[in-house]
Amino acid sequence: MKKRVLHIITRSDWTGVQKILYNIVYGLKNNYSDQFEVEVAAGKENGMLFEELEKIGVKYYVLENLVREISPIKDLKAYFEIKKLIKKGNYDIVHIHSSKAGILGRIAAKKCGVKKVIYTYHGFWGIEQYNGLKKKLLILAERIAAKYSDNLVFLGNKEKQKAEKYKIGKPHQYVIIPNAILPIENVQKGKLRKELNIPDNIKIIGNVARLDKPKNPMRFLEIAEKVLKEREDVVFVWVGGNIVEEDDYANLIKKYIDENPILKDKVKILGFREDAIELMADFDVFLLTSNEEGFGLVILEAMSLGKIVVSTKCGGPEDIIQDKINGFLVDFDNDKIAQTIFFILDNLEQICKNIFSKAVERAKEFEYEKFLVKHKELYLTS
Repeated sequence: MKKRVLHIITRSDWTGVQKILYNIVYGLKNNYSDQFEVEVAAGKENGMLFEELEKIGVKYYVLENLVREISPIKDLKAYFEIKKLIKKGNYDIVHIHSSKAGILGRIAAKKCGVKKVIYTYHGFWGIEQYNGLKKKLLILAERIAAKYSDNLVFLGNKEKQKAEKYKIGKPHQYVIIPNAILPIENVQKGKLRKELNIPDNIKIIGNVARLDKPKNPMRFLEIAEKVLKEREDVVFVWVGGNIVEEDDYANLIKKYIDENPILKDKVKILGFREDAIELMADFDVFLLTSNEEGFGLVILEAMSLGKIVVSTKCGGPEDIIQDKINGFLVDFDNDKIAQTIFFILDNLEQICKNIFSKAVERAKEFEYEKFLVKHKELYLTS
């Protein structure tokens, strides 16, 4: 008899967490449809995830009241909405992603008698962006929610260590399943250069990420400023937009560019793009400036294309990149990051030659099949 599986996530946009959920669902449907019947529930904000699920024939539910922002009335309604869906669906397994859904969904699932409740941590920025009382309350909420979980999944050792530090859950609940990407095939260079009319002699330093605080686009701009004061043969490209309309932080980023003449013509913010992988193919250097990453799926995408990756030491990437072997890890120091960029640009041909194959090989170590099998085994263990 097939096991019925429900994945729940707060927002239905198309960023790293949603892509990971999609990769699990896609793989289970295509490889283990004789063992699992998989469905997805998410908040209505954005909806791009629903479009992707529709393409592969996965049933989904729109949770009208599930939103990212704290809203006591909506949150209570969302809890009962989730509970009603779980009762009606008679699921054997509920697997939840993202903070808000993670707390409401785990409690609702256990209250409905679901035998297997799983929560995947996609980073701890939801806690670590705060200090003082608010941070303590969020840690307490995670400790309580962990009591309603059978398994807590981490994307790497760094994230597991954080859970241990915050005393969230027990060791017997912990499972590490590193992320993986669907195989990338036949990506051709040239699309981004053609679109932005960038000649071949100009180097492109880029990132693919949401335009929000955890990804720290302001750090990206400050580094761009330092580099552009010294070199004219570079442009900086950020592929990704803000997930909240009229977002103050995103508006601040755009204002910063407009008010700095050195950035205005040399920094491009492209917004969300479904063809981000194709655009990334034209990057000479991939620059990740995040404050915190649970894993850093986009790093695997960049490395699979053989790109030179420079990343802050922000958690997940430290489990992927071997410094100066298949990429570069740097402290949260804009001067040091800029110096690393200068070093790479000055020695680009040699570094490309040294890193290309090593980056590709490292990305291959995070096998999609292994990722899928680990989830299948997790679902089947009692």
